[in-house]
Amino acid sequence: MLEREVASLQKKINEKYTGITVSLKDDCVVLSGTLKDYDAIVEIGLLAASTKHFYGVINDIKLLGFKETPMHVTKAKDQKYNGLHCDVLVIGGGIVGCAILRELSKYKIDAVLVEKENDVALQASSRNDGCIHTGVDLHKGSKKLEYLQRSVPIYPELARDLGVEYNKCGQIIAFDKGVYKLAKPIFMGIAKRNKIQEVKFLNEEEIKKLEPNINPDTQCGVLFGTGAVVCPYNMTIALAENAISNGAKVLLETAVLGMKVINHKIESVQTTRGTIYPKVVVNAAGVYADVIADYAEDRFFTIHPRKGTNSILDKKAACKLSSSSIATLDIHSNVSGHHSKGGGVVLTVDKNPLIGPTAHEVPNREDVSVEAKDIQEAFAKHIRTMPKLNGADTITYFSGIRAATYEEDFVIQKGKWTSNIVHAAGIQSPGITAAPAIAIDIVKYCAEELNEILMKNPTFDGKRHVVPPLAKLDPTSRNEYIKKNPDYGIIVCRCEEISRGEIIEALHRPLQVNTVDGIKRRVRAGMGRCQGGFCQPLVLQIMAQELHLPLEKINKKGDANILLGNIKEGESHA
Repeated sequence: MLEREVASLQKKINEKYTGITVSLKDDCVVLSGTLKDYDAIVEIGLLAASTKHFYGVINDIKLLGFKETPMHVTKAKDQKYNGLHCDVLVIGGGIVGCAILRELSKYKIDAVLVEKENDVALQASSRNDGCIHTGVDLHKGSKKLEYLQRSVPIYPELARDLGVEYNKCGQIIAFDKGVYKLAKPIFMGIAKRNKIQEVKFLNEEEIKKLEPNINPDTQCGVLFGTGAVVCPYNMTIALAENAISNGAKVLLETAVLGMKVINHKIESVQTTRGTIYPKVVVNAAGVYADVIADYAEDRFFTIHPRKGTNSILDKKAACKLSSSSIATLDIHSNVSGHHSKGGGVVLTVDKNPLIGPTAHEVPNREDVSVEAKDIQEAFAKHIRTMPKLNGADTITYFSGIRAATYEEDFVIQKGKWTSNIVHAAGIQSPGITAAPAIAIDIVKYCAEELNEILMKNPTFDGKRHVVPPLAKLDPTSRNEYIKKNPDYGIIVCRCEEISRGEIIEALHRPLQVNTVDGIKRRVRAGMGRCQGGFCQPLVLQIMAQELHLPLEKINKKGDANILLGNIKEGESHA
């Protein structure tokens, strides 16, 4: 049967392209050859995935004349972790990898996470809108929908335990003239099919009362009450810190370069800082997940990078925009492309409006460049929802890469050919939302491979003990902190009202940080209108004092010569 599917696919491809070969590797389809057009390579991969009989798509078609930028690794190259043995090695410090590490720390498992960057959450997990999605755009039966449905009820308590702000603001899909009669039956039907709770149809009067700044042409909308927002990098950092507090280890600036596989089992993992010997490997490597799978001789999927660009506006712009996450949808035309969530106008937990994202296929896995046309595209689209949207309010912008598979679904499973690898791959939207439930299943798969009954960690404490953002406290509560420590009354970042005490506290958390941007992600010093123009020199001085380093040894983004982590030099790893 699969041979017939291969022949049929080959015929379809030959009608449009030459030089492409279709073959089988067990029950996976393999595409090979060269093409001049990257969009064509993606198109063929999606065509192969549409044939549901294949287990997976291995797209090895090369882009003619293209040389991919090498994977970014830091300057740290030594043998610090050589000989380290562990039960489970998690590869990748995004939100899914850190959620898995925290879940592992609930049990008597020696768990280690390696991350190639100098901090967690530096790629997709910090380069998104932070939305906790509702599932309205997901297909019934998909892993995306399954893990979203299981995770949404987990999030409020998880965020509370970790001290991460969770704003259940709701998500609204708005409809303008000409399509409002179709909106109610279509979207209420989808909500019922996908078992979405707290759904309400809004007539013209109701939606304009909720969102007074919305386009006057709006005639109705659907409010999904379970929609929420979090700060995605704060959640990732919180998961990592709590995991470390419960005995897990995070090894930063440690990139995986290869694996030794014998008889379909990973014997060792080669990194830039020595060889590690795990019993089980968890592949949560984001855009490099298929590369890691290849190292493990277990590649049955392909990641094709998809870039999205967002803009962040000044908090002052919030009063003329939305109080929730909102977008206008045209049922008759898919403006944003079949595989994009379409983006919208999102009010972040820090009250900055966020516009985007866009969605464009790119060949480079780490292409986070920002182009003016992408910013303009997002504004042109979403000004339809909020006419007062103004590019002059922009204070910064960024791009992120989504780790999409051609099946456009998560890969959450044990290895196909290699026994002791577990994949948490293909994590794109709604990955932030789905992470808690994904972690639960990955740990279950790890336990099955370890062939052990999981024993609970008797000292596990699921609560992270950190100083809350003082700027968000009432004056009485804030004054109590200042009485305990006068440093909490010395404001360093005036835009965000961040104190010296908060910066010092962040420098001494379980996951140490050695960059100015690392502090920025933890306490928001430098995230205001001036983007660090005034406070950055002060932050540098505090870091130098607390870390006992000369100023020139502290970098803004990374590749510093001073290496931090939570394993000390000389500590036994066996």
